[in-house]
Amino acid sequence: MHRVRRVSLFLLKAFLVLGSVAILSSVMIFCHDLLTQSACFEIRTVLIEGCRRISPSEVREWAELDQKTNILSVNIKALQRRLTGHPWIKSADIRREIPSTLHVKVLEYTPVAIVDCGRRLLIDDTGRIFKKVDHGEEIRVPVVTGLRMSDLEVDGGNALPFLETVLAVTRLARAEGSILPFGSISAIHLDKEIGLTIYAFDSDTAIKLGFENYPEKFNRLREMMPYIESQQGMLHVKSVDLKDTRRVVVKQRALDSKEV
Repeated sequence: MHRVRRVSLFLLKAFLVLGSVAILSSVMIFCHDLLTQSACFEIRTVLIEGCRRISPSEVREWAELDQKTNILSVNIKALQRRLTGHPWIKSADIRREIPSTLHVKVLEYTPVAIVDCGRRLLIDDTGRIFKKVDHGEEIRVPVVTGLRMSDLEVDGGNALPFLETVLAVTRLARAEGSILPFGSISAIHLDKEIGLTIYAFDSDTAIKLGFENYPEKFNRLREMMPYIESQQGMLHVKSVDLKDTRRVVVKQRALDSKEV
């Protein structure tokens, strides 16, 4: 008799627990549906930050959001993946502001060069290829020649040697107060035997840097500038050979070379 009573009590408790779970689940599903379908939580404002090259309207279009979307139904991870599928968007930070505002902050890639290796490819400051240059697209960064596709790989987060050589020079050029400003560089050529040559300034003067010791070579060019300016400036200079900083050769247009 006692055994039957214990079994009955156990079954009753189990039934009550299962019933409570079922009711709670139903309530939670109802509340979820109520909140995610309520007009009170429809997106009314999308605030977009971080746009430089792309426009906020392009980000909205890429995000595929409209003002009838419920803010609580937005899958943040999926939206981030969708936005970073845009060729210019490196990352996206998204947060909700209840009841109706969505904040989107994008980080765009910073292009530092166009590598011309049969295809024209844009690389960022880490050497990562993030897009090809579209027909008619104007991007004011140096054009790099002399590299092959196999030179553009990034191994464990580190650029391969020839690519790192190019990146090292672009970092120096982008530094504040650089003697060879990034905006003045039109082209960079890498010869795998003799190193880098930069074409810069309005006259496309060839600055021959060779390999290694680039900070020292930039400083040497700074020391040379008073002399170059005294010779009517860069417009009259065909090339500056800095491969050996102990023996800098300045070649003027239609004139003889001068060793300094």
